[in-house]
Amino acid sequence: MKAACIKYLTDRMEALLARDGETLPYRVAVSDDELPANLFFDELPLDFLKDNDWAACCLPLQDRTKKMGRLFARGLNEDKTEFTLTRRRFSREILFRCLIYAPTAVELWGDGEHVGLVDQLVQAVAEHKYIAAGDDSAIKVEPQDLARPFDSAVEQDRKLRRARLAIVRVLFTGGVQVTATLPVITSVEFVPSVGGNDDV
Repeated sequence: MKAACIKYLTDRMEALLARDGETLPYRVAVSDDELPANLFFDELPLDFLKDNDWAACCLPLQDRTKKMGRLFARGLNEDKTEFTLTRRRFSREILFRCLIYAPTAVELWGDGEHVGLVDQLVQAVAEHKYIAAGDDSAIKVEPQDLARPFDSAVEQDRKLRRARLAIVRVLFTGGVQVTATLPVITSVEFVPSVGGNDDV
């Protein structure tokens, strides 16, 4: 499940557009024709932000599993002879905390003419309520709260050259599921038993 979540976040982050409407600032692919990768799913390399204005770091903040036995899907085959019941045995929640760095606050939060990177990401996540995992199970996706770590007054006081930071949390809910097939009972025959009861 975690691999599907990482692939989903990678695709969303790589599709974000900078203010010029052409630049794709976040990338993981590295080739001779491209700039080095600046999208990470572990800690940022030491001093990476000294030389790079654009960076994104998506870290798994929580990974919880709990037992459950909820029936969440049922279907009837085309011949209407069998029911397919899908039951979730374990529920799993993975919360990613995405740290998004950009050279200016306008790139992150936007203005009247430009939709910021944060809003672009939240909108992209909101468009996909469910994604498919490798085992054909469904993973629910929910954007969480946004955070501006520093207000403008604090940013003005900071003397170091540092990219602006925004934080977006994305929650993935999935789990381990099992499928059972039950035959459909097409008819029921009642056989009455006629006779007295000797005990009465």
